[in-house]
Amino acid sequence: MILPKEQLFRFMRHIIMPEISGPGQKKLLESRGYITSHSIKNISLLLYYLAASGIGQLYVALEKPEDFSGLKANLLDLNPDLKIEFFNDFPTFPAEEKIDFAILADNFPELKGLEEVPKIITFTAPWYGYIRTTKEAGSLKIPLPEKENDSTQNSPGTIFSQCFAGVLAAIEAIKLCLNLGRHLEIPLYYNLFDMEFKTGEDVSVLESIVSEDPVKGKDLSNSRVLIVGSGGLGSPAAIALVLAGIKNLGLVDSDIVEISNLNRQILHSTSRIGMPKVESAEVFLKKINPEINIEKYLIRFTKENALEIIKDYDVIMDGVDNLPTRYLLNDACVLAGKPLAEAGVLRFEGIAMTILPGKGPCYRCVFPKMPPAGNIPSCSEAGVLGPVPGVMGILEAAEVVKLLTGCGRLLSGRLLIFDALELNFMTPEIKKNDECPVCGKDPSLKNLSGEYDFVCDIVENSNRKE
Repeated sequence: MILPKEQLFRFMRHIIMPEISGPGQKKLLESRGYITSHSIKNISLLLYYLAASGIGQLYVALEKPEDFSGLKANLLDLNPDLKIEFFNDFPTFPAEEKIDFAILADNFPELKGLEEVPKIITFTAPWYGYIRTTKEAGSLKIPLPEKENDSTQNSPGTIFSQCFAGVLAAIEAIKLCLNLGRHLEIPLYYNLFDMEFKTGEDVSVLESIVSEDPVKGKDLSNSRVLIVGSGGLGSPAAIALVLAGIKNLGLVDSDIVEISNLNRQILHSTSRIGMPKVESAEVFLKKINPEINIEKYLIRFTKENALEIIKDYDVIMDGVDNLPTRYLLNDACVLAGKPLAEAGVLRFEGIAMTILPGKGPCYRCVFPKMPPAGNIPSCSEAGVLGPVPGVMGILEAAEVVKLLTGCGRLLSGRLLIFDALELNFMTPEIKKNDECPVCGKDPSLKNLSGEYDFVCDIVENSNRKE
């Protein structure tokens, strides 16, 4: 056996993918990474995903002294096998110390002993940022601010940008360790405010980045958001939403925490195995903000209770991992007139869209009929790279806040397609289908009396949500 039994269970979803399998996971467990940042908050989500994915050793250097004890305890609770050291300066590594990757988050220090180590460079501003992989940290002339803008450092746009850059950097680090896919030698620029993505060497893109966040100052405290599923998609979305200022959150999930969840579901931890996921999520989220109000629904989302559950919420977010519940959630939101942030993942890929009932296309406009059982493999059969649902969950959370504030360009009328191996984003236009069975001119689905019974094996066995 290549890995001990507990590690096999923990990383099961990675190991069943031929591109990773047992030897690949063992390589991750033996890998070492170095991360630098201005502060802990810039890189917290990055560290969670590196720990969850099984990177064995992490060295974290901060520009200013901070109390990292709480974060370190959470990381070790998520993955007890992790070895992690924090520094309040930039250490020099001896030549014999093998470092597989370095991540430079918004700062480019001179790294003695790591000159030849591949470096993942990220820069973030409210809603905007870029990421690149290179051996030369100074190869881009980037207009970095001398210090953080105090007026935007805790704004929703800054939070989403930092979370997004962190999850992308985790994917790049895993790919470097496994020599997998294409690396970002040419920078990727992202604009989450309008959901636009561009690759190229033209740094003038950064000149248009605004220093102020259009969403900052807008009151989110009375908004009510429902997340159906608190697993791979729901975890990063819930964290980002609470950090952004959402104080009224509903969580629907009938499952309990299992060790095989922990390679991607970062709301949960080893010490809470066996606890209902909605309760485990509450424990984590109240560490971020003890004053938030969480409505927990420890039930399965069904056609009998769907309309009752969603009726009191302003925006709904899809965090499920099976097609029947996805169709059910779409139909319920269209019938109830509730905006829905929608996403799904499998293996190295994800899709996302935002559904505005009566205004834009719904899920059935794009995918009119549910595929027969067995036509699409479940996540338990095909696997998923842990940070991939992290990317999609952050995108959903950003859409939720834009829906609540009326700011930015939504993914309504566009289908976002993400390929983690290429680290590529596409946003082709999609149109409302007049023949759609739920939102067309003459809909045949006028209530939730349809069939929503077929579920993938993982849900049949445990009602587990992604």
